[in-house]
Amino acid sequence: MIAPEAMQGILDKSRKAKENAAAYPRERFAYPAVKRLLSGKVFVGIAGLRGAGKTVLLRQLASRTPGSAYVSMDALPADARLYELAEQLHSAHGIRYLFVDEIHAYPEWKADLKKIFDFLDVKIAFTSSSAIEIAESRHDLSRRVAIVGLPPFSFREYLLFKKGVELPVLTLGGILADWKKEYLKVQEYEPLFMEFCTGGALPFSLENPDPQAVGNIIDKIIQRDLPSVSKFDAEDAANTRRMLLFMARSGIEVCSYSSIAKNLGITKYMAQRYVDLLSSAFVLSAVLPHGTNLTREPKFLFTLPFRAHLSSGVDEARLKGALREEFFAHHVRGLLYVKGAKGQKAPDYFVQLGGRRLVFEIGGAGKGATQLKGVKEKYEKFILSSPASDKGIPLVLFGFLY
Repeated sequence: MIAPEAMQGILDKSRKAKENAAAYPRERFAYPAVKRLLSGKVFVGIAGLRGAGKTVLLRQLASRTPGSAYVSMDALPADARLYELAEQLHSAHGIRYLFVDEIHAYPEWKADLKKIFDFLDVKIAFTSSSAIEIAESRHDLSRRVAIVGLPPFSFREYLLFKKGVELPVLTLGGILADWKKEYLKVQEYEPLFMEFCTGGALPFSLENPDPQAVGNIIDKIIQRDLPSVSKFDAEDAANTRRMLLFMARSGIEVCSYSSIAKNLGITKYMAQRYVDLLSSAFVLSAVLPHGTNLTREPKFLFTLPFRAHLSSGVDEARLKGALREEFFAHHVRGLLYVKGAKGQKAPDYFVQLGGRRLVFEIGGAGKGATQLKGVKEKYEKFILSSPASDKGIPLVLFGFLY
């Protein structure tokens, strides 16, 4: 039982959170999907990186939903239980929709969601910054929860929030078929490409462009999120920070579990564990190789804009090259990287588009077709360039795929 004075504090914070939502009239592209799911029978989970805008989206929903309350689990009294909170809010205050922020801060959340779903007439929408917690909830909660991912901005969404410009979604096939026509419609925004890659991809940067804010996100992930889902001590935290710096300052092509282990003086198993944990927190992604009879060692990419923050002192050309690849991976779904035979030049990425087999080489304005010369004819081959040039398709166009 939550004491009356504590409950009043919860309701006051909910009211202030709803009022705060009025400062954010523009909606993320994921908003309609969450709202639509919330009108159905299931609970809704919103998963994404810290700084991606989950809290704002949740407050927007709460402010526009009659009979609702917003709570942040890390701000509740230590002895508060989610089920009891939902029961009291419903019975004493008529709350039918409960919006729960950072639910993974409460250890028993999955068990309590089951009870709320089965025994209370209360709908739940919640957020989490942990992919591990969300993945487990899919299994544990089964039919009770639908998960919506909230990634950082796409370049198209960034332009909407940054410039108020609403541009149509492009398709991969449409870009490949008529990229010159499509580029004419968006070329004036290409100068924002590097700004997007080095900070603008995260929504909070619109209000707080301080680069240190990105570092603060990394700190919270290492200090709070990872220990909440795994045995993770001070030595693990120090190793993880060192690993991130090593990966950000190394070339994408040479970074592997083995090289991480050697540089940090740890086992390969521990290197893989750290990578997996940071992938669960949406900081890293592992892209698998395309082809057969290959060692299934992934290529590691950062979520934008973490590499730019961590890569102080890195050669500018190498940094830009990595950011181009991460921009492409940020927008193109289902890609694999191309791993050539030892000593053989190979393009960067492979994508299956229906029955079409596509390979892409990504580079600067002067990028040539050297990497594509050894590619078999069964693949369609494309050069992507940033900034735009007459040698390939402008990379910026792929920022409009969603």
